[in-house]
Amino acid sequence: MEEPEDFWAQLSNEGTGYSVIIEDDGAKAYAYLLDSAGVMVSDVWLYNRGPAPETVDWNDPSKLPFSNPAEFVSDLDFKPIASASELSVQWKQSADRPVEAQLWVRGQLFAVLQHGIAPGRSRLAAKDGPLAKVLEL
Repeated sequence: MEEPEDFWAQLSNEGTGYSVIIEDDGAKAYAYLLDSAGVMVSDVWLYNRGPAPETVDWNDPSKLPFSNPAEFVSDLDFKPIASASELSVQWKQSADRPVEAQLWVRGQLFAVLQHGIAPGRSRLAAKDGPLAKVLEL
């Protein structure tokens, strides 16, 4: 069996200075929205590698970032991100809404992050939870 590989990528919006960081530590993956000062203003769980745990000890900071528990994880089949070439971000900004980053993986909308709103929405979230909300397509 192949060992999971860590993955990290940053996609930036030159106009606003915002960026999205995608980080897969070999056990789970998250996306983080950073503002122009580099401050994290939103985050969302993207996927677990391997089976989702039945429970998570939310009080154990050594486990951060957490894997998403099984009750919150969709059974959709998904192959982990392996390259930044599989990713793109569409940016939305208007006077009456916070900056929004739509993360696309292999041409499919996968997650949505908005400045000041956490957690964001994830395609693999089965129901709203502490790490991700359902992305309704």
